[in-house]
Amino acid sequence: MRLTTRALPLEGHRRKRSVYAVLLALALLPAAVSLIRNLLVATPDSAVIIVSAVALLWLLALSLVAQSRRVPLAVLEHLVLWGGAVLLIGNMGLRLYLLPLGPETASAVVSSLLWLPLLFVFSTIAFDGDTSLRYSAALLVLLVLVTLPHALAASGGTLVIDGVGTMLQAYLAFAVLIVALYRFADLHQRMVAMEETARTMRHLANTDALTGLANRRQAEEQLMRELRRAERYGRVFSLLMVDIDHFKELNDRFGHQAGDAVLVDLARRLSALVRASDTIARWGGEEFLLLAPETQLEDARRLAEIVRRHVQDNQLAERFEITVSLGVACYRPGDTVPSLVARADAALYLAKRGGRNQVRQEIVPSVAAL
Repeated sequence: MRLTTRALPLEGHRRKRSVYAVLLALALLPAAVSLIRNLLVATPDSAVIIVSAVALLWLLALSLVAQSRRVPLAVLEHLVLWGGAVLLIGNMGLRLYLLPLGPETASAVVSSLLWLPLLFVFSTIAFDGDTSLRYSAALLVLLVLVTLPHALAASGGTLVIDGVGTMLQAYLAFAVLIVALYRFADLHQRMVAMEETARTMRHLANTDALTGLANRRQAEEQLMRELRRAERYGRVFSLLMVDIDHFKELNDRFGHQAGDAVLVDLARRLSALVRASDTIARWGGEEFLLLAPETQLEDARRLAEIVRRHVQDNQLAERFEITVSLGVACYRPGDTVPSLVARADAALYLAKRGGRNQVRQEIVPSVAAL
């Protein structure tokens, strides 16, 4: 078991693209309803119908773009933001300055104002904090430039959009929303950074810096979890202790850099030989621990032989011919971490005394002896 922190930016981009595609598809519904409603009025306005049709076609085009991976995600996000700004704020400008004023105009402008906060929310989701703040501020300034001249000119009118009172409240509400979203995004980024730091610290605390394997602390914790599982569910597991033969002589002859290279290569080979459910750890110095869940003693011995032969038949670090000795022990009811490790160590000691480059298993007491 390796302890690694893996970033998945491509997966995150796919999720974002899927969310945008769904949102754009949902936005098609009110756009279609608006177009149909404008077509069915007693005296349809051709300019309004054209705007509604353009909005519907634009949303449809963006929906198709969102599903195409040929368009970069950043391009899609800018198209959605600024395309939405043109549709909403442009619709307000058209209604206020180019079409006859009346209740229908006021209703359309208010509707656009109600949808505008979604662009601020989208900007917060799609872009980093500072970029989102700049874009949202630019949208608010654009809104003010388009609507304020009408509000000032129509002061004292009968429509809800006439006069500066209502529009100033809208501007202030949008400004508060933008600041709140920015602060929320900043807080979220800080939390993400803190979580990433915590993951990094846990990784460093539980990982051997040289080999990238779990360190002794992590191995002991995994051993304790496996012991509890075995006690609770009556399962079995085995423990292999692997020790490089004559490692001190290798260090003395070729230097510690060569020794480190051998340790790194052996760690890589052990990782390739075992199952994903197994735990490999650097126990200390030139000694490694291999925890094999759901493995009986004989199966563990066969695995140890595979490891021993592989190391014997292959040069490590591309030039060193070394061997390893292995001790094998299997869980027994009532075991503790020290007792199980002690039996595996004792078996390893027998392999060393027996001439090295061999596998020894713990001595299982016979029924008669018990």
